[in-house]
Amino acid sequence: MKILAMETSTAVGGVAIIVDGKIVAEETTLRQKTHSEIISPFTENCLQKAGLKLEDIDVFAVGQGPGSFTGIRVAANAGKTFSYSFNKPLVTIDSLMLLAERARGSAKPVLAIINAYKNMVYTGLFDMSGDEPKYLKGPAAIPVRELSQHISQDVLVVGDGWEAYHEYFPEELSKKMHRDSTLPDYPLATTLGLMAEARAKKGQTLDWKSFVPLYIRASEAEETKKGILISPLK
Repeated sequence: MKILAMETSTAVGGVAIIVDGKIVAEETTLRQKTHSEIISPFTENCLQKAGLKLEDIDVFAVGQGPGSFTGIRVAANAGKTFSYSFNKPLVTIDSLMLLAERARGSAKPVLAIINAYKNMVYTGLFDMSGDEPKYLKGPAAIPVRELSQHISQDVLVVGDGWEAYHEYFPEELSKKMHRDSTLPDYPLATTLGLMAEARAKKGQTLDWKSFVPLYIRASEAEETKKGILISPLK
């Protein structure tokens, strides 16, 4: 099975091709403002590396968010266009689950936290005992100062929300949080592709019209219009 995966919901954007469970091509960038500029050349580069054409792809995979509103739409629009044009199925997986997936084998629940800015985080707490991460809590967008209300046990933490806000976490909360420096803090296209292949083999796909992005909160423009201010850290 050939999967073309596109993940552009956070600061790290990327495209990957998976063929029969193996990563055969990958392109990534850490410049979020250029995601719309790189999605086409990254796709072309990956196809060239894999020796494939778009029509050879069996399933297109797209990161669902949460994350950057503009970023989510970059991969979503490309994936929906390819799915429609070549009449191929689509798989979408949210960015919190993609982060948690990289911590497979963790005995502790995994807390994925993505920087939502304005002193807020997107968060999901996962049980890791199944075939893929299973939500125990979330997905949700919560103020950083309220995060301790959602964590009652030791957890393994992944995501750029840690780097952005850990210095503001209460000591009691910090003691429950554990880190693994080998794990990525951004959802990756390779993870998306591998998970998408597993889902596609189970028939868990959708058509291009059924894609629904996971925004969770209103856009910055909408929040500003409603007078929603930056949440205090403490």
